[in-house]
Amino acid sequence: MRRKKTTQYLIIAAISLIVGIAGAVVLGISLVGMSTPYKESKSKVSEVVDRTSSIAGGSVGNDIAKDRIGSGVYSVGDYLIRSFTSPDYLSLGRSDNEFASNLVVAITGSSDASLEEDIVSDLQDHSRMFVINKYAEEEDRSYAATGNISSDPGDSFTDCVVTKPLESGDTYTIGIRKVEGTFDATGDEVRTDFFVDGVLYQGNIRIEEDDGSGKGFVMAWDTAGVEAGSHSVLILLRSSDGRGQIIAGGDITVPRCMVLNNDMVQQGSIDRSQTVSWYILNAQDRDAYINFVGLGDDIKVSLFDAYGEPVGTNDLPGSDYEVLRGHRQDIDAIKADTGLPLVNNNFFVKVERGAQCSSNEDQVSYTMVQSRNVAYYDGQYMAVVSDIGAAPTPLPVSSSTSPYAGTDVTLSDLSNNQIVVPYEDVRYLPLSGFLTKMDIAEPSSGSEVKIFPRFAVKTTDYGYYSTSLSVIGLDITAQEGYAAVVETTIENGGSVTTVDDLSNIPIGSGENTIDIKVTAFDGTVNDYRIYILKGDDSGSFSEDTLAQFPTSYYSGLWLLHSLHPDYMFRPYNTGMDFDTVLDNEDSADRSLANVYSHPAWVQSGSPEYDGGGWMAATNEVVQYFLDPRNYLDPQHIFSFELLSFDSTAQTVDGVRNIVNGSFLADTSEYDYAQIIYEAGETANVSPYFLASRILQEMGYNGESELCHGTLAGYEGYYNFYNIGSTPDPNIQNGALINGARYAMWGADPDEEEISSVEAELMLPWNTVDRAITGGALWIASRYTAAGQDTLYFQKFDVIDNEDGLYMHQYAQNISMAYTEGARYFSGYASIDMLDKPFIFLIPVYDDMPSEFGVMPYTGA
Repeated sequence: MRRKKTTQYLIIAAISLIVGIAGAVVLGISLVGMSTPYKESKSKVSEVVDRTSSIAGGSVGNDIAKDRIGSGVYSVGDYLIRSFTSPDYLSLGRSDNEFASNLVVAITGSSDASLEEDIVSDLQDHSRMFVINKYAEEEDRSYAATGNISSDPGDSFTDCVVTKPLESGDTYTIGIRKVEGTFDATGDEVRTDFFVDGVLYQGNIRIEEDDGSGKGFVMAWDTAGVEAGSHSVLILLRSSDGRGQIIAGGDITVPRCMVLNNDMVQQGSIDRSQTVSWYILNAQDRDAYINFVGLGDDIKVSLFDAYGEPVGTNDLPGSDYEVLRGHRQDIDAIKADTGLPLVNNNFFVKVERGAQCSSNEDQVSYTMVQSRNVAYYDGQYMAVVSDIGAAPTPLPVSSSTSPYAGTDVTLSDLSNNQIVVPYEDVRYLPLSGFLTKMDIAEPSSGSEVKIFPRFAVKTTDYGYYSTSLSVIGLDITAQEGYAAVVETTIENGGSVTTVDDLSNIPIGSGENTIDIKVTAFDGTVNDYRIYILKGDDSGSFSEDTLAQFPTSYYSGLWLLHSLHPDYMFRPYNTGMDFDTVLDNEDSADRSLANVYSHPAWVQSGSPEYDGGGWMAATNEVVQYFLDPRNYLDPQHIFSFELLSFDSTAQTVDGVRNIVNGSFLADTSEYDYAQIIYEAGETANVSPYFLASRILQEMGYNGESELCHGTLAGYEGYYNFYNIGSTPDPNIQNGALINGARYAMWGADPDEEEISSVEAELMLPWNTVDRAITGGALWIASRYTAAGQDTLYFQKFDVIDNEDGLYMHQYAQNISMAYTEGARYFSGYASIDMLDKPFIFLIPVYDDMPSEFGVMPYTGA
């Protein structure tokens, strides 16, 4: 009986075991299925951490970060925020666009241009922390930060300028070092970190109240905790918006010097996130010449002698060049003074970011040329090895009158290759004898004396009119800075007086001429002149001419009269309010600027009116080119020249000079200059105007297909003046197509019939001659015959004729009259015609702006 019960128990146990095993298998299968998402999620988090660490760096190891995320200490979003706002990442100097790219790759594992654009857009109104959390949460809700991330944009800073750098060029850096400067900040939540040999040290920052030029800051760093020796130091300024910027840095103690050589061209740079570079030049038995050209940004340059004593410093913001000069040192005297057996004529060069450098972190590149003269030849800067004395200063240079004309000069390029070329073929840079600053004020009030035109380095002649000016003060700086000598005289009533005190220059009644003579280190001399008229002149110009114009025209007109007494100026009183005209000209596609050549001139959000990048110009740009007073200088006055044909002033050679170097220069197929001249004669229109207009419309290199007759579908038809080329934003290349259709069939191409009037204009324009001459006839019939007989009136239709106002405008290019007027000037200068008695018709408006003469966004 007992055995039977035992058997039963065994059977029941076996069955229970089998059922248990089956249940375990089923449960295991279920658990395996359930664990797959968890494993995938864990793997995804791991990949995000790995990618973020690779991109942003950081002191927390990947495994530790993964463990902390897995255990819930913090989230993926917390880790991303910590990584992308860490000093390690901010020290990389990533822009918002780069940050957006980095963040997308870190979160998703691949690039996404659309997502990056969304991030950059969000950064305009939010901090980086908020944006990181937003896009992390959108990727996976579990990634959200554990704390509340404010949508507030946080404090930020801009325009950071360092006024006291960290490093020292000739001493060790010890104790407390301070970096001082200014920046514009939205608040005080700004801090600083120092990196010494890659190790992070926390710094202290004290922010001072804004004194009108930005908030002042003083950053201090205790060097006691740093080992002695040479160190690489970077200073990171960061703010509560999650951004940061490298604002200073470099090598402390002894700097590393790159070797420079006489008569060589060498590349240099201030490396990314650095503030200074050092060089050494053994000038041997010469004076030291170091010329900095091809500047990538504003730089400050300093020269030190063999003792390490400063020779001079130059920092000329806005200048195309920086130069250093040093006289040959007395080697024997240095040997006697120091007891050293071996001494060279060494000069040390220090290059820093200039006061107006646009970035404190990007690389700034430049080219250094160690020769007395610098050439620009064959598209590159070259050292002039030959001794040619003081090269001419104007650029472009007319070399035919030089004593070296007809000789050869030896040049050395960046690869140290030497070439021999004719002297006349070389363009010499205007490095010697120029001013880079000329500020004029009334000493008693400190108010600016607004000469016309506004000061520019290569502009040597200026005008000013006043009835009461008695004293002026001059603040001037030469291009060579410390190495140049500047002398000033003033002439009044035939008497010339040397000016010893530039802060107190007396102005007499009538004509005054201030002459500023700049003598360069090499002896080159250049004269700047300011022609000042106080009251009436000794002749009749004040009564006969100035009195016909508003007072605000007087400074420009007096300048022109002083330079070219035979010029005649006639006012055209429009009778229209300036603001009214401006409102009409600043209308949709009536005034366009090119987004590629002048992006700052273009209205934000403007459509593109054809395929060439033409968009609506801003109101400020339209105002500048509409204001006639901005044209009253020697070059642009020709925008007001009467445009009829004049064989005594216009020649084929003059046309050739205007088109020289362009696609209209002589070719084996066409003599464009001759064709244009004969077209002007036929149409009674200035051929200089026609040549300038073609270059304006077709591009200097003939970029438009209309001047080659190669537009697809319209081959063999030409339109050199873009007549009928009205933009159509709805059609690709709409302006080109409309211009080609006009060349085929005239004003109504859909009818495919040329009228008798259009036949007189030589339509269809199926040859180069017919297009150039027929277009000239069209211009004459539509503009010059209608009273629009100047470049200005062709751009701005303020002639009240049968066509009305504003509607009959030749060009939409807002700067057309201005640039073509300058081309006229060059054409006349080439044939020595500038002193001829030209007649200029100058418009006058009612209620004109009090301020003028400064081109928007360019400082011109």
